[in-house]
Amino acid sequence: MPVTVETTVSRMPRPVPIHFSHAEQSFSLKKRPARLSLSLPPQPPSKGCPPLSRMFPQQPSPWTPLSFSLAKSPPPNSVYDPSKQQSYFNQCFTNLGLLGRGSFGEVYKVRSNKDGRQYAVKRSAHRFRGNSERNRSVREARNHERLCPHPHILNFESAWKKCGRLYIQTELCSTSLLLHVENQPLGLDEPTAWGYLCDLLSALEHLHSQGFVHLDLKPANVLVTPSGRLKLGDFGLLLELKRTTGDGAQGKVKEDMQEGDPRYMAPELLRGEYGPAADVFSLGVTILELACNMEVPNGGEGWQQLRQGRLPSQFTGGLSDELQSVLQMMLKPEPSERPTVSELLALPSVWKYRWKRRVYLMLTEA
Repeated sequence: MPVTVETTVSRMPRPVPIHFSHAEQSFSLKKRPARLSLSLPPQPPSKGCPPLSRMFPQQPSPWTPLSFSLAKSPPPNSVYDPSKQQSYFNQCFTNLGLLGRGSFGEVYKVRSNKDGRQYAVKRSAHRFRGNSERNRSVREARNHERLCPHPHILNFESAWKKCGRLYIQTELCSTSLLLHVENQPLGLDEPTAWGYLCDLLSALEHLHSQGFVHLDLKPANVLVTPSGRLKLGDFGLLLELKRTTGDGAQGKVKEDMQEGDPRYMAPELLRGEYGPAADVFSLGVTILELACNMEVPNGGEGWQQLRQGRLPSQFTGGLSDELQSVLQMMLKPEPSERPTVSELLALPSVWKYRWKRRVYLMLTEA
């Protein structure tokens, strides 16, 4: 008599992001920093690795332009002389001070010696540790250049590498959205939150139409101009979606994928599913945080609650039904159930505030 044996296939659980080990268990009101310097992200801890000079012997590394803007319009000899000992950065710019520092690197406020205007220059924190890291940095710069110009994308000026580090020159903004909101004691009023939603939807509409997803949308990666216009920046995790042949589905390039901020991360990213819907979710969490003046948990029960589609009623009670409805749609657990950016912009409530926002910015910038 044949014997049948039932077999069960056990699935190995996916590794939990390292950020979750320090999770805030629930929602809370925003914690205001006592000083500006406290809001800057800390530098990554030393891991006891041997010096880079021992792992990767340093070779002469000349200044190399990475952007089409520099290749098409190189600096005149009166501004940059490659025979001099000074670097391209020191010859072409006057350093006006440090704007911010974090694990990504350092951002400086500079004045161009070529045109006299002020800009921001971001320098990578470390020298390239291999070809994959070098290629990723070059890809970040060239993708950023491809996305510009757009009224809600941080203006790209140029990019170059020197001594194994990436430099990206962009327009100079007043501050980040994170610091701007932290300086508002009572948080944002709802009309301002609607305006910010419209600005960032416009940025994502352009980005998605070019075949990209941002994958790291959060207040720290959004810049604010003197007129109050929001501009999306920091394209280090930008992913280009590529169409496959056959069934017409969209594939993805996953090499060198990195982990984003868990507070704004869409649930499907933990399953390795990347697409425009992840940006919609991150934007929903961002607007929820700003409109409710609350801290978003980076793990625990509160983190799970958001990814189950349940908004914290103790914070959203003061929001209008219109805004609650839009946020509820953006935070759907299943990416296929979330509206696209184009569908959100077509909503009557969003369309109304987008028109008002355009008029406001036009008058302010005039």
